[in-house]
Amino acid sequence: MPDAEEQIVRRLLTAIDDDAGVSQRGLSDEIGIAVGSVNWYLKRCVNKGLIKLQQAPVKRYLYYLTPQGFDEKARLTASFIQSSFALYRLGRKECMDFFGNCAQTGKQNVVLVGDGDFAEIAVLSSLDTKANARMVIDGASNRETCGGVPIVASLEAALGQLDTPPGAVLVSSLNDPKGTYRGIKEQVIAAGLSPEIIHVPRILNYRPGRDD
Repeated sequence: MPDAEEQIVRRLLTAIDDDAGVSQRGLSDEIGIAVGSVNWYLKRCVNKGLIKLQQAPVKRYLYYLTPQGFDEKARLTASFIQSSFALYRLGRKECMDFFGNCAQTGKQNVVLVGDGDFAEIAVLSSLDTKANARMVIDGASNRETCGGVPIVASLEAALGQLDTPPGAVLVSSLNDPKGTYRGIKEQVIAAGLSPEIIHVPRILNYRPGRDD
């Protein structure tokens, strides 16, 4: 699928995820394409199993993303933010808000999960707050550090090097936020910690408990 079409599908899936009752006219205004084109893309997404329809009163339809639709939205979003300035601009703002909240609530030690560009933005953002990115967990990384922060293979390895357990865990994997969340959740529970400490940034387009 060409890049332009990918972005139309990404925006279509995102708009439907935000509002199941959105009309085709509303989607047309949101995406900036003709209503006829919206109808074509909707049918294509339904045929691909990304969207399901439900009849609503007054001859309208409600649109819902299927589990496959959520996965596709996350994939397209990851591709978009990796290939544009949006990654830094949006990621920096969200990370600043996250670390600022951690500092205000006394969660000074933060562990990231997933090495890469977003993790580096998170580490950079933490420098402007009183919360600290202490460790990056990524068993597949071939680097020893990320922005000067040590990279370890597991939460167990991180706990072995930290004085106290992390107050927060930030998922920083662009390529597989769902798999990364599920993996670190298992490790957090095995370590006797609460899954509530895990935070998934909105920019990753994955919401635990809803997309599963």
